[in-house]
Amino acid sequence: MINVTDVHQLMQKIENGDVISSAFARQKASDILATKTVDLSIRQTLADHLNELNLLLALKTTVGDDSY
Repeated sequence: MINVTDVHQLMQKIENGDVISSAFARQKASDILATKTVDLSIRQTLADHLNELNLLLALKTTVGDDSY
């Protein structure tokens, strides 16, 4: 079962991990978001954090008309 601690650890891997571990963590986050048996509040928290990290990633890695 996924809990808040698991979500926090996953976000840490996305934020601080290398490219490969971050990509795997993002995929796991997407899988969790698609799992209806995971509590809605946990999925909402995960979605909010993932959205924030995606925005930060876009700001860090794009220039001009580039896309991340």
